[in-house]
Amino acid sequence: MNYYEHHIGDYAEATAHLTFIEDATYSRLIRKYYATEKPLPMDVKLLQRLINARSKEEKNAVVSILNEFFTLTDEGWRQDRCDHEIARFKDKQLKARRSAEGRWQSFPADEPASENPSNNACVRNATAMRTHCSPDTKHQSPVTNLHTPGKQNNGGEKEKIPQGSPMPTDEEKVFQGRIEKYKSFAAMISKEGRAIAVDDYRIRDIVNLGVTEVELAEAIATAKETRMKVSNPTPINAGYVLAILKGARKKLETAKADEDAWWKTNEGIDTRGRELGMRAQGAENYDTFKTRIFAELRKRQEATEKLNAN
Repeated sequence: MNYYEHHIGDYAEATAHLTFIEDATYSRLIRKYYATEKPLPMDVKLLQRLINARSKEEKNAVVSILNEFFTLTDEGWRQDRCDHEIARFKDKQLKARRSAEGRWQSFPADEPASENPSNNACVRNATAMRTHCSPDTKHQSPVTNLHTPGKQNNGGEKEKIPQGSPMPTDEEKVFQGRIEKYKSFAAMISKEGRAIAVDDYRIRDIVNLGVTEVELAEAIATAKETRMKVSNPTPINAGYVLAILKGARKKLETAKADEDAWWKTNEGIDTRGRELGMRAQGAENYDTFKTRIFAELRKRQEATEKLNAN
């Protein structure tokens, strides 16, 4: 990502209590998150180095900001807003690529291919400009009946070769599946409440949650029931349904995290350390020991992935 939206009001409200150094630290961490498009490394010392935190005050600011605005997971330090914006960026990127591919696929498929490899590559590149591939700019080699695609050795008469419909790729299937969900979810909400467009950002956010039609139907029913209890005649809207879905999903994630969150208790940290053959070093506190355990888990995971790749 070379660009991200900075909502000044939201940011100012969330960071008004921070010191000058903490504010700068938070900004650097966010920029690093967007630049790599993935969670920040769980190794705090490495992270301090990556954002050039040198002094004791700057290093302490990194720890404070991580604990307040980020969540430590097996994948690293996560931030909900950053994850949301990255997902939105990738969604737009995918749509743009599909649009470009669609435009190029609309060109005649039976045009003779150029013997110049660079021109052939241009035809295959959906991001190239059409003028780069036009007859005025490409260097055409003499064409013979023996080697020209789409022709037989019959005196030069061109015969079109039937073009079959290619099988959709896995990525295309996923994309089409998302489009169908946009339409289905928008129709469900419009039927029970206020009408909403398929391309509304709230529909996209609902799909990004990974909910099913059953979960959406339950959320809609909950929204209607809640309005009825307080005698509120206002039709339900997508924002209200989205809030209910987020709350339900957060409860599930919290319940699951509580089951697996060995790092939340000193006893759990000790147990996990023993499983990995690790022990606290000298006067090492539990926070530092926990960070070392996460680093070791990541190291082992990367080693396993590398082994499987080979």
